[in-house]
Amino acid sequence: MTRQIETGCEGAKQHRAHLCSLMERGKTEEIKQRTDQPKFSCRNCRAVANKAEDLCKPEPF
Repeated sequence: MTRQIETGCEGAKQHRAHLCSLMERGKTEEIKQRTDQPKFSCRNCRAVANKAEDLCKPEPF
């Protein structure tokens, strides 16, 4: 079973671009750019992001 299915990722096809995946791969500069003006949080891990598409289970603030 893939991690996307285990976590209930709503955008499983794009999971490698989600913040949780970027964090696992140490992409800190990319994460900084995607979180400098957050408007959404993830219902799975509570990460915050500027755009909903960067999270597995986004919800607006």
